[in-house]
Amino acid sequence: MKNKLFAVTILFSIANALLGQDAVSNADLSRKLDLILLKVDSLETRVNAIEGKQTKPTTPAPQPAPVAQAKQPTQVPVLKPTTQTPQEKKSFFQKIKKELKIEQAQAAGPWTNPDSWRQIRRNISSFQVRQALGNPNKIKHSLNPRIEQVYRYEGDLDGDDVEEKGVVNFHRDRVVSFESPFHE
Repeated sequence: MKNKLFAVTILFSIANALLGQDAVSNADLSRKLDLILLKVDSLETRVNAIEGKQTKPTTPAPQPAPVAQAKQPTQVPVLKPTTQTPQEKKSFFQKIKKELKIEQAQAAGPWTNPDSWRQIRRNISSFQVRQALGNPNKIKHSLNPRIEQVYRYEGDLDGDDVEEKGVVNFHRDRVVSFESPFHE
């Protein structure tokens, strides 16, 4: 019996807590709606100023309650596009493409740094090579009986449209020869 009474008391208190929320008056809702409408109106005028449309809103914005002040937007100068010839546009995009290609190649890993290649020497393991240079672009098996596996590191590092290549040759998981892409 005590358990039932306890359960009913708990249930009753939870129901009261859920139903006992503060009621919002119509005046509060109206004031909040006015503030929202004023904010939307100011955002519309800012967007129109940015887009170069100097149109005025069709309906006047309602005045909010004197509780809050809205910030007036500053006028943004409209930038006019400069005219470019098709050749200028093409060369601009080619420069951007080349820069992106260089950045992509240089972000390919530590192998793009000459200091990383100075750590490579004969008889180190493939694990040590990966620690120094990162993962290779290609791993190939060789037909040469003295070379079992070849790590290739490739990419256009200086943007001259010539791909630099670094090669590390392994036999029994040890470096037998390598060629740096920097030819120092």
